[in-house]
Amino acid sequence: MKFILYFDSQTSPLQASANTGFQEAMTIAKALQRKGLPLKLVNTERLNAEEVQKGYSAAVVASVQKKYRIRQIFGSRRRSGWLFGRGVPALLVYGQSEKVPDEVYPHEQLGRVVTIKEFLDGVGATDQGWSRAPQKS
Repeated sequence: MKFILYFDSQTSPLQASANTGFQEAMTIAKALQRKGLPLKLVNTERLNAEEVQKGYSAAVVASVQKKYRIRQIFGSRRRSGWLFGRGVPALLVYGQSEKVPDEVYPHEQLGRVVTIKEFLDGVGATDQGWSRAPQKS
């Protein structure tokens, strides 16, 4: 299992429900990383548009498999993905496959936005620290 967190260190996350608690999420992520969580931090400030789009494309695969809505979380109907890892940080969770993520956060599920912080709070609460994803409500 591995985790990749996309964010822009030079841009504050937008004031949006998808970003709720992101500063706390970064603190949790760094603490879990120090405990051995296989978490890669990717600063999108240093990436070109094609590299960011590659990350967004991976997120789309996870969202389709899980039936999550992410298009308007990371952009709009007309410009999908343009906020991915920039105005809206993104966490990809990989399980068995190193190529295709199993989960993407934030996402919308059943009309409710599930944030990165919610997911990391659940990861930090498990016995192993990252042995399982939190239970969905």
